[in-house]
Amino acid sequence: MNKQITGILFIGLTFCISSKAKPIDGSTEPAAKGIHRLADTRLRVVSYNGYWTSIFPRDDGEVRTSKWIDGEGIDGEARLRRFAAWAPKAHADIWAMQEVIYSKEDRADTTADAIGKYFGKITGQPWYAAADGGGRLILSRYPILWSGAIRNARGMATLINLPDDLGDDLLLINLHFFTKPKEVQIKQATRALDFIESVRRGERPEIPKQTPIMICGDFNSLPNERPYNILAKLAPDALEGDGKHSPYHTPSPQQLNSEARGTYGEVTWSGEVGTSTPQPPTRTIDHILAPKGFMEIQQAFIFNSLILPEKTLAQYGVEREAILLSREGRNEKIDHLPVFIDLK
Repeated sequence: MNKQITGILFIGLTFCISSKAKPIDGSTEPAAKGIHRLADTRLRVVSYNGYWTSIFPRDDGEVRTSKWIDGEGIDGEARLRRFAAWAPKAHADIWAMQEVIYSKEDRADTTADAIGKYFGKITGQPWYAAADGGGRLILSRYPILWSGAIRNARGMATLINLPDDLGDDLLLINLHFFTKPKEVQIKQATRALDFIESVRRGERPEIPKQTPIMICGDFNSLPNERPYNILAKLAPDALEGDGKHSPYHTPSPQQLNSEARGTYGEVTWSGEVGTSTPQPPTRTIDHILAPKGFMEIQQAFIFNSLILPEKTLAQYGVEREAILLSREGRNEKIDHLPVFIDLK
């Protein structure tokens, strides 16, 4: 495997868990407080760009500081505290994260092992973790059988051992393409597709070739653009606005309580912050592609706490500023919004 790949870890427990582990709570009922999860949801996956590892502390527990946090006027302590408060309310089974252990400084003081332990502490659940050392991280409530970097795709692939009632295994592709130029994004999407095709040809002995493949991440690409379509259509010749049949569900999730589909940018308020009419982000560049024939999509949505009504926030048990990055006047910067997909 690539030298960047971190060791796969399991957070220590005081009791044994089988290789076909079920969630630690063992319940099919939704928690009293939590984000919009229905009782019959069997698998929830969240894709989230964590902005320069700002949602996690250093391995020594200290608040992260860097030119991308302090230098941009971002309150690192508040960022850490807010994520620790809302992450348990996500009730997710798998997280695909980008910009985590991202910079040279991160790699010097932060490991997937420590992030997994910290995540277990704030959620009260055991987690498996794997990272590629270049900004991509997977956290899973189910065992990770294998994980590796995808060469020249700015991505990683992780094989997850699902419980028997969910199927067998799931191969999760976690990507973070460059912002530009488009030609480079196309090459990165094509390299990811090359990897997927090699799995399908049975050229990856560590991955059964019939394993369902889910694709997540920050594509820095809109749903009608070529990088997105190359993956959604599994076709290297896919074009802008390509109408070819797709082997993936493309649910086009909206922000909760909104018709907005954007996952990147700012929330701009018409008047006083938090009480006036907001204009939410409109650029949709974070995606989850779920394979058809794997499980049924129950719902898919984008979580933007800044625009949710107080009644909804109270119902979910989250603060309005949960995903806030920084504020300047009437503009609240979010960087990226988390994308949720629920399967049954």
